[in-house]
Amino acid sequence: MIKKLSIFFIGLAFYLWPITAHAVDVAQDVYKAKISGIYQIRVIDVATGNKAVIGSGFQFTADGYVATNYHVVSEAIHQPNQYRVEYITSNNKTFDLKVVDFDIIHDIAVLKTAQPAAIFLSLDKSVDLSNGTKIFSIGNPYDLGMTIVEGIYNGLMEKSFYKKILFSGSLNSGMSGGPAVNNLGDVVGINVATRGNAISFLVPVEYLKSLYEEVKKDLPVSPDLPPDLSKRIEHQLSDNQDNIFKKILGSPWKQMHIGGALVPAEISPSFKCWGNSEPAPDHIYELTHLTCSTEDQIFVSSSLNTGYIGYRYYWINSLKLNPFRFYSAYERMFAGQKGYESAGENDAENFICNTSFVNVGGKDVKVALCARRYKKYPSLFDMDLALASVFEKTRGLQVKVTALGITQDNIKALTKKFLESISWQK
Repeated sequence: MIKKLSIFFIGLAFYLWPITAHAVDVAQDVYKAKISGIYQIRVIDVATGNKAVIGSGFQFTADGYVATNYHVVSEAIHQPNQYRVEYITSNNKTFDLKVVDFDIIHDIAVLKTAQPAAIFLSLDKSVDLSNGTKIFSIGNPYDLGMTIVEGIYNGLMEKSFYKKILFSGSLNSGMSGGPAVNNLGDVVGINVATRGNAISFLVPVEYLKSLYEEVKKDLPVSPDLPPDLSKRIEHQLSDNQDNIFKKILGSPWKQMHIGGALVPAEISPSFKCWGNSEPAPDHIYELTHLTCSTEDQIFVSSSLNTGYIGYRYYWINSLKLNPFRFYSAYERMFAGQKGYESAGENDAENFICNTSFVNVGGKDVKVALCARRYKKYPSLFDMDLALASVFEKTRGLQVKVTALGITQDNIKALTKKFLESISWQK
């Protein structure tokens, strides 16, 4: 029996060997054919001459246009007098790069070199790929040298406002901005992020194509970044949140129960909800909590992330507290709810809050609405909405709603629809 099994496994090994060898050959062929058009991108601190950020990128036109992630070169975009961008070729030559344009929403940037390589990568399509297709990601992880990673295309993320490819392959720091290619070496995506354990994300190549079309429109005038970058960033962020809130506010909201309340559940397919129930450590009250949020955020700078939307519910039910002690604990819980910190002191003003009692679903509710303006992008605000029911003596609902990078009009519309979507069970 043992002898038969040994023969079986030897036969299986010979059967699988050509398949494995073929996969290795494809990776080798792609790497050899395209590596001279793939670079390490470095953001250099001008004062010290040392690198401050590293990433990857690739040339995608014969005349020297290079793609990478916006977040890789963002320091040089925001502080051009302090930082410059350069790249290192596969034969260790260093040249300067100039940022030409960017798409902050999809985290891509187009740059230009005056010393284009003879080899460049063609842009293919991601929309025609089928789940299970083998693709290859290339980049320079941890400044260790160029690496090619074999992985699997698993379609687009389902619960996201932004189309990102789910890639079963291990991206690492420093590979951001590098190309993900098919077996012909043509680009289908751009490395952007990882969650570890071979769960990674790519920007579909179609967004790079769209950005380059915008670049080509400006070429007769100037291949330079616009002088007022804050306005360009604000315009991209504002248009994006407008599109998102049109979808959210224009669609019916699902609802769910928590304690004695009926509240908004997942207000769009891009949200996920999860929850738990637990008694207080001394079993004086019981707490049920639910959290719903997007998994999307937009990187603006090293101190500012925006685009997050989320809400939390707390149903508090007294087990041993009398009404006076319950209200005291309930009030402390309401006052202690913290916002979602994602902006530095140079990015946003202080929160301004208004608190009042409002009729919600026919009952009195304490509502606090807070907002703070972005300093460089004054049409956009961070919003925190907190509410607490006050019509019962030993139980109640508290809610916290957060939306980052939202206009005043959408703050008003979101607040109105959220409050109107809460009702109470008899």
